[in-house]
Amino acid sequence: MIEDLIPISVTEINPVDYYNQKHIQEAFEIMLKVKGVKAVSIDALTVYVNKGDNEKRMIVLENGNFVVKMKNALNLEVDKVYSPFMILQKFKFKDSFMHAKSYVENDLMHNEYPFVRIGTKYFKTISKIDRYGINRTELVYWDKLTIAEDYPKSVFEVIQKYDDFTINPDNKSHSPVINNNYNLYSPFEHEICSEENYDELNWYWIKTLIEHIFGDQYELGITYLKVLYDLPKQSLPILVLISEERSTGKTTFVDFLNILFGANMVLINPQDITNQFNGSYADKNIIAIEESRFESVQSTEKLKNLATQKEILVNSKNIRQYSIPFYGKLIITSNDETKFSSVESPEIRYWVRKIPSLQGKANHNILKDLKREIPQFLYYLNSLPNIDTSKSRMVFDAAEIKTKELETVKKESRTGLCKDLEIHLNDFALENTSVKEFKFIAKHIKERFFTRTEKYEINFINKTLRNELKLEIGKMQRFVPLEENNSVHISKVSGTPFIFPNKYYNLKIEDEKQQSTAITEGVSYEAEILGKNKENSF
Repeated sequence: MIEDLIPISVTEINPVDYYNQKHIQEAFEIMLKVKGVKAVSIDALTVYVNKGDNEKRMIVLENGNFVVKMKNALNLEVDKVYSPFMILQKFKFKDSFMHAKSYVENDLMHNEYPFVRIGTKYFKTISKIDRYGINRTELVYWDKLTIAEDYPKSVFEVIQKYDDFTINPDNKSHSPVINNNYNLYSPFEHEICSEENYDELNWYWIKTLIEHIFGDQYELGITYLKVLYDLPKQSLPILVLISEERSTGKTTFVDFLNILFGANMVLINPQDITNQFNGSYADKNIIAIEESRFESVQSTEKLKNLATQKEILVNSKNIRQYSIPFYGKLIITSNDETKFSSVESPEIRYWVRKIPSLQGKANHNILKDLKREIPQFLYYLNSLPNIDTSKSRMVFDAAEIKTKELETVKKESRTGLCKDLEIHLNDFALENTSVKEFKFIAKHIKERFFTRTEKYEINFINKTLRNELKLEIGKMQRFVPLEENNSVHISKVSGTPFIFPNKYYNLKIEDEKQQSTAITEGVSYEAEILGKNKENSF
């Protein structure tokens, strides 16, 4: 064979060079098929001649290329050098570089086509190297006509075809296809170090970061990360990292998870949560939302629903809607420590941590160090006991992840009326310390405290007393509305009143200083004092 004259020493080669070095003979035979051409081989030279001109050496082979010496039936330009690939492109594929390249890659080099068909739509698998040096694969919609323009028709015969999308998260044993459905979960990119190479000191920076983010809840933080790695299908609470200060390490923690979980994690904006197109995050296992504040009821409810959602209807541009299991874990970072979102009192889906500012000398190569330490950290996670998921469907029970920051957010999330009621009732109770408890209905509150404003209607007051203050409701009875000191002669009314216990009952206030202290200590009524406050349980 002619190509045996040119040795190949490379193991990885692009399709053009591959053809030029390995398929000279094929290029020679392609030229033979052109009408009016015949050829003979003399010594190591290939001689092309017109019919009847057996002695004219018009095109010869020199150093693996075809060199044109004279005018010829192929209409190749005299004194020009043509590589075998140029011959292939010109005569077999009518000057289409993409078709020629595709032919070499797939028919000769036996590379797989980067396309799949899901249902009736075609998609291309694209690989990108991210800022951390991690390879991320992305499935992108690709028009069938575009594929036909770039590749030979035979491409459609070999493209893999699947019935639909699905997602099956597994960081240890990835399966690309589940029951002929294309698995949208990407393979885990990192390897675990061997036992003989493991040393706990070799994941120093990862441990330092976890200690900084989770503080006195360090062990819970380790459990959280083990769940992400071992049990990617398991639900977890919404992790919220807050701090008004800058340079606290919140973003570094998110970046670390991004490096660790690669294409199975995404960073989005708060607006993406309520966007009609959710394809950017619907198939992700970890969804991080940085510098967030969710002000609308719609976005807050969507956020809470995502934390426990089992299925999601994926809505992407140019693709029909389809349903897949949803395993997304939410992480929120915010500079707003009290109002990143509205959190109701019974809510147990949030794990809120205030992150302190970083102290000491900065490590400007922290991300490189974190990436380098991942194999050691994975070995450590792998060596830990299996996670107990029986306590809660979110692994952690409410008491474990309860923090003072969460309670602060809950208080700030109350309505303006709730806060106003607390102030008015607190002041009223302090002025009437001889009354053990106060009874009233919403109408009495309106008439006593809000006669000059139309801002709060009776129905709204009633709802707030019941749902936010969670006051106990008495049986049908006769009672004195908002009874005051020495008000025995006031007429009673009938009804089922709210009952408000007086925390200042029998309190002796001797001077203004003590009164001021009492007011300060009693500004906020805790729900357990005000009535029956039962938490929801999962």
